[in-house]
Amino acid sequence: MFRGLNTAYRNERNRCQSCGMPLVYDRHPRAGQIYCSYCHDGASFLNEGATLRAMQDRVDALLLARRAPSLLRLYMRLRLMTLKRWRGSALSRPKGAGVVKARE
Repeated sequence: MFRGLNTAYRNERNRCQSCGMPLVYDRHPRAGQIYCSYCHDGASFLNEGATLRAMQDRVDALLLARRAPSLLRLYMRLRLMTLKRWRGSALSRPKGAGVVKARE
């Protein structure tokens, strides 16, 4: 039981920090990588101008094509906001967070 939990935890922790794919499924694995080869070529992002919303739609379409349950699709939409590439994105912050109002 603990072996299975350890594997699940390792896979959850080692995800591409752009699309959320577990890095164990990457087509070109590299030691110490944080982005998959579908998102990053080692020097720059392959989809440089992508937004969080566009990535959520892309991942959702891939999961839908694989007939993933709707709960998993929702989880991945929310999970993307927590990944390194998208943490500073406007969609990932609560409304009003980080806004400093001037004193009157």
